[in-house]
Amino acid sequence: MKRGSITIYLSLVLISVLILVSVVTESARMNIVQTECKVFTHLASDSVLAGYARQVYEDYGILLVWEEKTLKEQLMEYIQANIEQADLNVATANIMSTQVRDIKIGQVQYVEDNGGETFIEQILSYMKYAVVKESVNKLMDLYSKNNYQEKSDTTEDMINVEKNSEISKIVDDINDELSNLKNNNIKNQLISEKMRKNFLRKVKKIINKIKLYQIKRKSYLKSYKEIECVDYMDFNLEILEQIKNKIEKEELMDSSSLEEKWGYIWKETQEKIKNLKVNVSTEEDKKNQGIYESAKQFLDKGILSMVIDDSSNVSSASISDLNLPSKKKIKKEDLPYSAIDKAKVILYAGMKFGNYTHLKSNTDLKYELEYIIAGKDNDRSNLVAVVEQMTGVRNIATLAYIIRDKAKMAQLSSISASVATSLGLPFLEPVIKVVLTEAWALAEAVHDVKTLMRGKKIDMTKNSTNWVTQLNHLISKKSRGSEKKSAIDYQQFCYLLAIKEKINKIGFRIMDLIQLNIQKNYNQSFLMRRCFTGFHIKVQYETEPMFASMPWTIDTLGEKIGAYSFFVESKMKY
Repeated sequence: MKRGSITIYLSLVLISVLILVSVVTESARMNIVQTECKVFTHLASDSVLAGYARQVYEDYGILLVWEEKTLKEQLMEYIQANIEQADLNVATANIMSTQVRDIKIGQVQYVEDNGGETFIEQILSYMKYAVVKESVNKLMDLYSKNNYQEKSDTTEDMINVEKNSEISKIVDDINDELSNLKNNNIKNQLISEKMRKNFLRKVKKIINKIKLYQIKRKSYLKSYKEIECVDYMDFNLEILEQIKNKIEKEELMDSSSLEEKWGYIWKETQEKIKNLKVNVSTEEDKKNQGIYESAKQFLDKGILSMVIDDSSNVSSASISDLNLPSKKKIKKEDLPYSAIDKAKVILYAGMKFGNYTHLKSNTDLKYELEYIIAGKDNDRSNLVAVVEQMTGVRNIATLAYIIRDKAKMAQLSSISASVATSLGLPFLEPVIKVVLTEAWALAEAVHDVKTLMRGKKIDMTKNSTNWVTQLNHLISKKSRGSEKKSAIDYQQFCYLLAIKEKINKIGFRIMDLIQLNIQKNYNQSFLMRRCFTGFHIKVQYETEPMFASMPWTIDTLGEKIGAYSFFVESKMKY
């Protein structure tokens, strides 16, 4: 009996010890399993990021993963292979008795999300080591010194103002009669009552014609709000009205010294008539009219044909991919980046993509920097848009210089008055001056852009030494570049145009070009929208009991009843 009690006692002790050892062993095993699963999770996450799109990195310096398989599939494959300590393609024994129950994808940082913020961060990271600070400062300095806003062109109404034969005929008649009036001996015209009445009839006739002219002028200018309805005819009318009123007033007054009175009046009248303005068209006026017509034709011309020697050589490449990143509607347009950051992104675009003067090989579009600025679906449209912007921006500098140059403004005023005389429409003088001024400024701007397109540099400001074009010869075949340190070239001018765009718009167009070029050279199915740079995951593991089953830690809601279940989180990004 005593021996039996000892045996039972020892058995209970042994069982308790075995249970304790099993629990401790199982607990230690589970700690190891959980630690290993954390390692597996982070290794799998690293493995996913290690599978970056190599061609994108080699060509553009951007680290991103192209999601050929879903992120969940990739993680599952890598984790399971680590659990089995096996090659990805060869399954072995699962000595840990552990498997993945589920992977919850919390957040994936796709390059198109948040207005392209993730992608722009990649560019900025690259530019920390790819560009010197001086380059960024130079671009910012150029932009700050030149407040670039495109100037609106001369309105089409102004350019298309044409001669009106009816008004011109009235003006010619008025000028003829004014000439006759000025050539007559005024003293003889006022010597008798009969002569004075005849003189008054002539003056009233001219007054009526000027009033008719004013009515016709007002009707003609209804649709031209830019034109001020004042010219020398208004001045003439005022003088003629004064003469008429004076004579009529004196006729009503009775005076004993008639001869003395009219002697004074004819002298006063003669002085007034001398001040009448008469414009008679000359050969010089007709010559100046030719300059004006040439200026109008110049303003109507297409810019591209004027700045490129042979526009038939312009690339005709186009794109029609509706899966481009820029086609996506951007929800977040105002990204929190400084002007310095934008400058870095633009400089990155200049380093990695070609333009009209520096083409890159094996690209879908030839004028890539122009695409980033304009966003059109073909090279020609992008080049036209950029050239027009350049010309508009350059027009500001050339126009500002003309307005400051007294000699040029005097020349413009003289020719404008001459052309208005030739047209028989004196009220058009201010319009003609605007057209001529704009045409001359535009011609100089076109010359500057043509110089840039030929690979030369230009000065940012205009002065008498670097002004090239002449008013009577607007199109210059020669292009004169600048050798100054402060001069800029075509690519730098493109930077100035791009810096006006929003940074996310620039980022998405860069993504477009990367996608197009990767598809062309490496992989036709590559899509930027399936690329990411980081993620946040939560992996649920399931482990079967081995040495002991601890019910207080077992998740009975799992796929396998009686299995341990736990979670491991991982946040990864480049």
